Amino acid sequence: MLSITAEKGPLRLVRADVRPEPPPRPAMEVIRPLIDGRRIGGEPRPVQLLDPATAKPFVRIAYATGSDMDHAVEYASQALLLWRSVAFEDRARKLRRLANRIHEHAWSIARVIAEEQGKPWLEALHHEVLPALDHLRFIIEFAERYHGGLDVEPRHPFYAHKEAHYLYDAIGVIALVTPSPLPFALPLVQVAAALAMGNAVILKPSERTPLSGLRIGELCTEVGFPPGLVNVVPALPPYTLRLVTHPKVDKVFFTGSVDAGRRVLVAAGCEVRPTVLGLGGKHPAVVAGDADLGRAARGIVWGALANGGQNCGSIERVYVEECVAAEFIHRVVHEVKRLRVGNPLTEEVDVGPLQSAARRQEVHRQVSDAVRLGARVLCGGAPLDTPGFFYQPTVLVSLPNDCALMQQETLGPVIPIITVDTIERAILLANECDLALTASGWTQSEHTAQRLMVGLPAGVVTINDVLYSFGEPAATWSGHRMSGFGQSHGTPGLREMSRQRFVSLDRQRMEAPLFSFPYDVEATSLAQSSLDHLHGKRRFQRLVALGRLLRLKRFRSRVSLRSFLFPGSQKHRKK
Repeated sequence: MLSITAEKGPLRLVRADVRPEPPPRPAMEVIRPLIDGRRIGGEPRPVQLLDPATAKPFVRIAYATGSDMDHAVEYASQALLLWRSVAFEDRARKLRRLANRIHEHAWSIARVIAEEQGKPWLEALHHEVLPALDHLRFIIEFAERYHGGLDVEPRHPFYAHKEAHYLYDAIGVIALVTPSPLPFALPLVQVAAALAMGNAVILKPSERTPLSGLRIGELCTEVGFPPGLVNVVPALPPYTLRLVTHPKVDKVFFTGSVDAGRRVLVAAGCEVRPTVLGLGGKHPAVVAGDADLGRAARGIVWGALANGGQNCGSIERVYVEECVAAEFIHRVVHEVKRLRVGNPLTEEVDVGPLQSAARRQEVHRQVSDAVRLGARVLCGGAPLDTPGFFYQPTVLVSLPNDCALMQQETLGPVIPIITVDTIERAILLANECDLALTASGWTQSEHTAQRLMVGLPAGVVTINDVLYSFGEPAATWSGHRMSGFGQSHGTPGLREMSRQRFVSLDRQRMEAPLFSFPYDVEATSLAQSSLDHLHGKRRFQRLVALGRLLRLKRFRSRVSLRSFLFPGSQKHRKK
C-alpha cells in the first residue's frame, strides 16, 4: 500500500507493509538489553517468555543486571552532553525519520505487540502504532515552541521595560519505567518527548513485554540517534529500584501498579529526585436515564473489554439509572455475547488472552469474591478451558460497591454494573474509590454532562466516549488520589520532560537596581511612595504617591519612565 508522508520539505511516497507474514523467529532466540546501541549484557541464565495465547515459551530474555543498569546510565550521561546542545531542527529531523520508520513497519510492530502482550493484531495497530505516530507529529510541533522559549509579559510597572521569557531546557538523564498493557505506544511517546526536549533516556519496559520496548530502541538506533542516547534495559523489580536511585538519573517517570509506584517513590524520594507517577485506574462509567442506550452499551463494552480490559483507562465499573437499567443491561449482554475470543494473531478476533496466568488468577479472584457477596453473573465468569491465559468476557450485576471488584484495579474482561436511583447517587458511589485516573459519562443532556464532568473525580473525564483521549495528542493524562501525580502527554507532558527557567534581559542604561543600596532617607521615601502608589486604597492617594515617585532622582535614574508611564509601548523580543 502506498501512502504519502512528509519530513520538512516535499512530500514523498513511502511503502507501508500491510499485514506481512514475518520471517520465522529463530528457535528460542535470546533477547538482550540494548545499551549504547548494542545488544549486550543480561543475566547468564535467560528466562523463557510465554505466549499468552498458548502458554508456551516463544523467546528467551536475558534480563539486565545491576552492572547493565550502571553502564546504561553512564552511556546516557555521555550522550546527553552532546545531545542537549543539538539544534532543535536536527532533533526534529531524527524524530521525523523515526515516524517514517514506524509507519513503514506498522504491521510488523503491531505483530510484536500482539504476540507478547495478547491484544488482537488490529487492535495493536489502532491502539498503539497509530497513536504513537499522532503523538510524534504533535511533539515535533510543540517541542519547537518550548525550545524557543515562551514570552513572559512583566506585570509590575517598575519592571515593564524588561524582556523576559521562560526557557525549557533538558532535565538530563530520564528513567522511564513502563507497564505491559501499552508496551509500545506509552514508552514511545515518553521517549520521543524526552528526546525532543534534549534529554537522554533509560527505558525499563515491563519484564513481561520487553520486545516492544526493545523495538523502540532498535528504531531509534536505525534512524540515527546517537549511541547511548536511548538505552532499553528489561529487568526484574530489584534492578528497577537500582535504576531509579542511580545518582546520575535526573528524573523518573513510572507507570504501573499502586504498590510498585509506592516503592519507586520511596526509593527515588530518598535521593531527592523528581518523579511522575501514573498508577492504577478504576474507571467509573455513569449512564444517565436520557443516554442513547445503544451508543452507551457499545461504547462501554468496548471501553471495558478492549485489550481484555488491560488498559489503565479501561471501564471497570458501571453505574446506570434504574429507569433504563433493564434495557441497558440487556444491550450490554447482547454486545458481549457477540464478541469473538481467540488467538490475537488470527483474523477477526475481538478479545485476546490476558497477559499472564497471574493476571487471569487475580481477575477470577475478584469475580469469585463478588459472587460470594451476592453478585449475579449474567455471562462469563470463569477462565476459558483452552490453552493460553483466556478469561470469558463477563457481566455481573447486584454487587456491593465496597467489594474488591468495585474498588481494586481488575485489568480483565469484566463489566460490573450497579443500578442507582439518581445521577447524584452514581457520582457519590464513583467517588468511593481511591483510584481516579479516568471516568466517563453517557447522556444527551448538556446539564447532566456538566454535572458529570465536575462531579466525577478523575484526571480525565469524557462524555459519550471512552479511551479516545490517549489517542488525542493534545490531551493530557494526570492521576488523582492514588492514581498518581504529575502529567504525561500533551503540552504539560512536554513541560514535565524539561526544566523551566525564568530569564530576563534589561537593555536600558540604568544607574543601579531600583531598591539597591544605600538604604538612606531617599530609599525610605521610595519605599513608602511605592507602597502608596501601587497598593493605596484611594485614587487620590495613588496619584499623590506617583508625583512623589517622579520627583525622586533614584526612581528616575533606575526605572524606564517611558515603559512605566505608557505600559505596552515597548515591544519585548525573545533572544
